[in-house]
Amino acid sequence: MGIQDMLDSPRKIGMLSGSLVFMLLFPLYFAWMPLADESLVSGGSGGQGEWLVSFSESEVIFEESTVLEDGDTHITEFIVGIEDLEEMEIGFVELEVQCNDNDDPGPGFSDSVEGVSDLMDVEGHDSGNIQDQSAEGECMGGNGGFTMRWDVTPNYTGESFSITSSQKTISETWNDGGFGIGIWSATLTAEVNSAPVVGQIVDSDEGFDIIWRMVTYEVIIEAPLADDP
Repeated sequence: MGIQDMLDSPRKIGMLSGSLVFMLLFPLYFAWMPLADESLVSGGSGGQGEWLVSFSESEVIFEESTVLEDGDTHITEFIVGIEDLEEMEIGFVELEVQCNDNDDPGPGFSDSVEGVSDLMDVEGHDSGNIQDQSAEGECMGGNGGFTMRWDVTPNYTGESFSITSSQKTISETWNDGGFGIGIWSATLTAEVNSAPVVGQIVDSDEGFDIIWRMVTYEVIIEAPLADDP
């Protein structure tokens, strides 16, 4: 069929014009859609609004125990690999050291423990986002020891909240920035105070329970439920 045959009636002319317009708009549509979606998420009319933000949490725990005499030290390590995260973000890492000095005659002879972290091999330490800590605690009272905590995601609590913002801003706020991966390490030093009992040694060592805990999360962004009428 020649071009003259395609244009020999108003109907054919209209069909040809429609086909040409479709051929032009079809690729433009698919080129425009990603830009439109990005605009909505980054704060356009569909991204800016009131959202309910919650967190789906998971945790990884590593436990060990050690017995130390006075002045003895113990290095404890907790290794976080990217495979441990499963595309989740790190909320916080916590080190808890527990001890119970139940074999001393009373106050003044309580054992104690000191801890100093070494996080040089943890992502974020060089930039100052994750800083070393030190802590100490006595072992009397059945709940002795100390706790250190690092918020890898700043101000992370895991609590849900409502906010007026864009989805992109929320996602950029609630993430770990790639920090927290590496070897978390701390050195424990025991102080064992033996009571002066003639003819025997009382309380020559102390037992310590060590618990590393990492909480990871996924951000869930939802539109708030409408109030019942």
